[in-house]
Amino acid sequence: MRIAYTAALVLCSSLAWSQTGADLADGQATFRGNCAFCHGLTGGGGRGPILNSARLAHGSTDADIKNVISAGVPGTSMPAFDFDKDELARLVAYLRTLSGSAAKAAPVAGDPVRGRKVYERSGCAGCHRIGTEGSVYGPELTRIGAGRSPEYIRESIVNPSADIPQEYGGVTVITRDGKRITGVRINEDTFTVQLRNASQNFQMFQKDEVQQVIPETKSLMPAYSSLDKDDMQNLLAYLDTLHGDLNAGAAVKKAEGIR
Repeated sequence: MRIAYTAALVLCSSLAWSQTGADLADGQATFRGNCAFCHGLTGGGGRGPILNSARLAHGSTDADIKNVISAGVPGTSMPAFDFDKDELARLVAYLRTLSGSAAKAAPVAGDPVRGRKVYERSGCAGCHRIGTEGSVYGPELTRIGAGRSPEYIRESIVNPSADIPQEYGGVTVITRDGKRITGVRINEDTFTVQLRNASQNFQMFQKDEVQQVIPETKSLMPAYSSLDKDDMQNLLAYLDTLHGDLNAGAAVKKAEGIR
């Protein structure tokens, strides 16, 4: 009787493990199909924040993670996803296997104090915001050090056109008198286009009243590939120290056509 009982326990344990493994496989498939493009196949970050850290930017409990996935993050490129309850639970379970898997990174070499001076004299605040200072013309940098790898940050500085977030895509409008107006495209439909220029002014144009509307294929941010080696390293060291809170304000967009 004891042998049969023990065998039954082993069988039940095996079935439970198999089911858990299947759940994690489903969660991984959901992650790769919906999240990996921005967060990397192993959660190491890219366009989206790092997810294989033990401490996540918007909370690390299951409830926190589910809320971020379901509600999105206002003011960022993280949209809201409409997963059913079980699918969401499997995704969170898989994210748990990534949490804390990254090796602890050493601080980026360089002098953050000098790096801040490089940031200031390069005019970065004219497009980017850190805390309450700067502009929202370009991406928020308040948490750039916590959410992006040094490699991704470097690439964004020297070759910003390599990865242009959709919400910061540029557009140029050529008016009937030949004037060219370039800015971040805020909205566009069949009849109109709306943009925000570097001075933070919104402009709307009727398409039948202009010569041409041209989507920009390159980033509106200039490439800083000619920065002195030490200046670049110090700038990276400074950006790596930025772990502050986001000042989110924009509405969350709904994820479409991804699943």
